[in-house]
Amino acid sequence: MAELVKEQVFLDQSVGNEEVQIMLEGDLIVPDIKPDMALLLQTDERIVIDRTEAGADRVNYVGHLHISVLYVAKEVNSSVQTIHLSRGIDDFINLDGATKDMWVRAKAEIVNIDYRVVNDRKVNYRAVVNISVTAERSDAHEMVVHINDVPDNQLLKANISVNRTIEHRVDRFQVKDQITLPSSKPNLLEVLQATAGVSSRDVRLSGGRVNLSGELMLTTLYRGDTEDSLIELLESEVPFNGPIDIPGAREDMLADVTLQVLDQHIAIRPDEDGEDRVLDVEVSIGVEIKVYSTETLSVLEDAYSINQQLTFAKTAVRYPQLICLNRNQTPIREVVSLGESAPDMLQIFRVKGQVITDEVRVIEDKVIVEGAINTDILYVAESDATPLSSFRTVIPFRQVIEAKGTAPGMNVFVDSSIDHAAFNMLSPRETEVRFQLTFGTQVVKIEEIDMIGNVEIADIDPEVLANQPSMTIYVVQPGDSLWKVAKKFNTPLDELIAINEIENPSRLDVGQKLLMLKKGM
Repeated sequence: MAELVKEQVFLDQSVGNEEVQIMLEGDLIVPDIKPDMALLLQTDERIVIDRTEAGADRVNYVGHLHISVLYVAKEVNSSVQTIHLSRGIDDFINLDGATKDMWVRAKAEIVNIDYRVVNDRKVNYRAVVNISVTAERSDAHEMVVHINDVPDNQLLKANISVNRTIEHRVDRFQVKDQITLPSSKPNLLEVLQATAGVSSRDVRLSGGRVNLSGELMLTTLYRGDTEDSLIELLESEVPFNGPIDIPGAREDMLADVTLQVLDQHIAIRPDEDGEDRVLDVEVSIGVEIKVYSTETLSVLEDAYSINQQLTFAKTAVRYPQLICLNRNQTPIREVVSLGESAPDMLQIFRVKGQVITDEVRVIEDKVIVEGAINTDILYVAESDATPLSSFRTVIPFRQVIEAKGTAPGMNVFVDSSIDHAAFNMLSPRETEVRFQLTFGTQVVKIEEIDMIGNVEIADIDPEVLANQPSMTIYVVQPGDSLWKVAKKFNTPLDELIAINEIENPSRLDVGQKLLMLKKGM
């Protein structure tokens, strides 16, 4: 009697994804110790998801919206001041099929944010935020991979490539550094605004560890201790190295890594001479890591046995197959002209941008990303009334990402970020703005197989065998293969090939005639 050989395999399953849009609204109040506001100059905002948790048909997420506002004070020297706000977010998204033991990922993106000066002590903000969540699980399946005592040429097998998750991990690490001002810069009086972002990164897997390294770009706006210092800009590169222990990680595996700045603390410190010329920097970086291996499974698709009836219990199983995982960079250049009401530029302090993704779609061997960069230019104006000014504009972009093997209908995930911003002032009314964009792209194809979980084996009724014709002529039909024909007539494959003197068993012509001889009992 034939004996079944079974193995347990683990396949990743996509439970689903959902996206909602939420509104966050509130007020920023000027602290009592700061002067009244005359002009809102520039804003800086970021939203982070600190943690997520799956529940029954829902995903809970907790995060923060951070806002920093630069303004010109209503006083004689028109000093530049800043106010900050950090508000918590604690909400959930309904996701059918989600359970507590699943791994979930949430992403937040500020689509639009508007500011309205209510009075010289209050600014109202209204932010539109997209929240998207995905949920995955790993399911164990027991499948038949072989049937002993059945000749190999009567077993139809196929090799499938699957991505098996080794580890999902949410972690964080600290980056600390001290930055000393260049000699050309005045001493630090007050840090007005500091923004840290990941500008470059390198991910390497080794025995039981994922090594993360790269650089943070820290942009600091501060007020100097000299009378003529309205505002000063300092851009610094801060290296980081964050090893994450992942048991089972190997060099031949893949790692999908997302980094985001969760929190930052910037403090002024004196140098060796007692001058306030040192920035003490501490940045907390959140890490989401998915490490997986690409494995080839030998799957039993079908089988037959001479004089025995095989009845299969099959289950349709869907699983994701990774088609593309890459990161690429592209420059975006645009000449920006000031609006009619904006004063002329004398000197540009800072250009910053925020990427808004409008559409992502997959075509043959390519991924197309369309969106815009919300651009904000802070500059010294040629105006006695407003010595500092800012100008906001939107720069559209369209990026075609090469992704071999992709096709319409596949699932695509793109993470877009700005690594670096630069400018070249062309005239008092025009400047060339340059952004270095990075696109992290993942394309997944959902495959489906009929997995054999069990096989019932029974002897064929001798009377049924006795009533079969001793010889049959079969005409090949479209879609036939020798193996299918052999199974149809319960004939050993090697005998079928020999009787019909077939030289190339992999080729059959429609209409070709095959001779079948009854197998002796």
